[in-house]
Amino acid sequence: VGCLVAVALRYLLFFAGAPHFLEGHLLLTTPITAPLQLTECLFLLSGGISPYAGGTCRYPPLFLAALLPLHGAPRVAHFTVVVIVDVITALLLRHMAIRYSVAKARGKSWIEASVRPRDCDASKVDHATFLQGLEDLVSPAFIGLSYLLNPFCIASCLAGSLQNVHHLWFCLAICCAGKGHRVASAFALAVSLYVCPYTPIVLLLPCAYLSFVEGTGDESIKGRQLQRGFVLHFLQFTLSVGLVLGWLVGVSFFVMGWSWDFVQACCVAVLTVQDLTPNVGVFWYIFILMFERYKWLFVLAFHSHLLGYPLPIHMSIGRHAPVGRWIQCSAAVCFITIFKPYPTSSDYGLMFSVMLLSTELVKETEKYFAFLMAGILFGLSMFPTMSSVWLTRNAGNANYLYNMTLVVSVFSSLLLGEWLKAAVTLRKRQRLGEFLSKTLVGELDAALSDTQRRKAETAAKEKSM
Repeated sequence: VGCLVAVALRYLLFFAGAPHFLEGHLLLTTPITAPLQLTECLFLLSGGISPYAGGTCRYPPLFLAALLPLHGAPRVAHFTVVVIVDVITALLLRHMAIRYSVAKARGKSWIEASVRPRDCDASKVDHATFLQGLEDLVSPAFIGLSYLLNPFCIASCLAGSLQNVHHLWFCLAICCAGKGHRVASAFALAVSLYVCPYTPIVLLLPCAYLSFVEGTGDESIKGRQLQRGFVLHFLQFTLSVGLVLGWLVGVSFFVMGWSWDFVQACCVAVLTVQDLTPNVGVFWYIFILMFERYKWLFVLAFHSHLLGYPLPIHMSIGRHAPVGRWIQCSAAVCFITIFKPYPTSSDYGLMFSVMLLSTELVKETEKYFAFLMAGILFGLSMFPTMSSVWLTRNAGNANYLYNMTLVVSVFSSLLLGEWLKAAVTLRKRQRLGEFLSKTLVGELDAALSDTQRRKAETAAKEKSM
């Protein structure tokens, strides 16, 4: 029902003329996903002209080939494609929430660690019962609808932005890994790298580990054998992603008539931020201000630091049962949102939805989560005003808009940091609880054994007398 309401709302706003006001808005579209550029590219491609000749096309060749039937089609056809992608993404998020719940149910100690001593009297309230109200509210269906009914996602859909195609492939890679399908996950991740260059690389380690654990069974392999097996699996997974990505590039090379122009337009130009159109990220402003001789230093710094996050998060959170691997996948999606060169507000809608998968982490962060999310929403809501002050009324300068992008980036980084801190806290509390439980059980067993031994000795003495 919620899905039908979301779709009906989109079509109602579409036929009411909302796209006319939202198309080309800096908050909702970027140069690499704007519908106007797509229309131009499809026109050139249908006429036998390279869409990359004009220097504005940022869509990959196979992506354009798949959407070529939209050339000359009614406007509602393009909108329908965007709506379908939104619905599929929401269903994938719902599936992720179901798999997360199943994994969490296998770890009683994690559920117990989610309840702090001051939250409730353990003698009166059961741990699982205490969290039942929150889990009933944030159900798998709620996770999907939190994306589908998100105002920013709806506005992005009405603007015709194809940024949600990135979301679909991110979620598909995680879902396939969550079912243990290594090849399917590697294929989806390769397509993610194809349509969104480089940034999804942070999904490589978490998806590889998630597919490994779900494919072999969390309880079947322990200790060093697990690590050796995973290293081999990770190498195979990485090779699979590389082969699929190479195949996609090779087919694109063939489709474009043995021309490599698309590599410069779709990959190099995106990573080096050649189009400095303002967006909700911080890349555009930094690259406007810097001197040209320092450009490659900034490019290297902005992109290379992403490689430093997956391994530490894997060691501190991702490799720990029962839900660490899922938390790391969600964190990877958040990193992509914060550090991609051309983000939109719909990326933050996806970020909020994947964070809500872990209700226990949201509860652990409490007021910080609400405060930091409010800061992000404030920055995104003020973005149109600051954009108008600078570009329309000419009453300000680029700093007005940059201040809002800085607010969004800083608050989203702090939110992700608090969220990960909560995961580490729960993991430590879980380990402490398991240690104390084993210690107490061992002491009780020893005491009972000693008591039984003494009773046996006493009974033997009485018989001898």
